[in-house]
Amino acid sequence: MKEHDEKGKSAGGAHFTVRPGRREDAVAAARLWVNSAEEHTLYDEVYATAPDAEKVMRRFLADLSSSGHSCLFVAERNGEVVGFLSGELREGSPAFKPKTWAAVEDIYVSPDHRSLGIGRVLFQECQEWARNKGANGISLQVAAGNARARKFYEALGFREVSVYEVREF
Repeated sequence: MKEHDEKGKSAGGAHFTVRPGRREDAVAAARLWVNSAEEHTLYDEVYATAPDAEKVMRRFLADLSSSGHSCLFVAERNGEVVGFLSGELREGSPAFKPKTWAAVEDIYVSPDHRSLGIGRVLFQECQEWARNKGANGISLQVAAGNARARKFYEALGFREVSVYEVREF
């Protein structure tokens, strides 16, 4: 577990920690995931959740914490889980040069804890995990209308490669 000073705080200021998630973190992470999904519905209704989404995510995130091909990292501040990142290793298309990606499925930091460096540290931990697993890089999808996240990912060195489109019937 690594402890980090918040950006702009003195050495004696508040801190946060980022660590690998455990099964028992799934409850808090699933609650944050639901908050993320609610925010995403402002970008598009395609992100509307099923009635039992939190329960499904609790099981899913608990399983990630014990898998060798998946990752779950949580950020804590004052004993509270305030952010998380989840992902899994994926092989690229066999038609292209072989690549293994750490595909970030979800990353979320609660609004009152944003701009403190938590998201950046979650990605640093994911990158370290991915390199140790032999991955060639990190991939993710982001809501087209989420300008703040897109700017954040660009600042981390991500670049747009594909555009994901949907057509509903």
